[in-house]
Amino acid sequence: MTSNNQLIAIKRTSVTHHRGNNRAWLEPCKEMVQAGFIAKARYDIDYNEDSVVLRLNPDGKRGVSNTARGPILDLCNRKMNKYNLEGGIQWIIAESVITIVGVE
Repeated sequence: MTSNNQLIAIKRTSVTHHRGNNRAWLEPCKEMVQAGFIAKARYDIDYNEDSVVLRLNPDGKRGVSNTARGPILDLCNRKMNKYNLEGGIQWIIAESVITIVGVE
């Protein structure tokens, strides 16, 4: 997140596991929609040393899932295993950007 992105909310979730990988997912919430992460919105993902950053991009490689309950962000892959998420996941939601960090 940069100083140009207005902070909207901070959410906490628990890590789950699927096929041996850490899974971070965020259920539909008004803050996610307010940040622009609506169903089918495209975004890019950066796996940094201590955080995962989702940044809206109309040409992004990933998309927000469109479900009957609303938009869902679901990250589950080997890259997620390098983060210590056992204490929980903190989603820092800002305009056009969501940063994911582990809670220690």
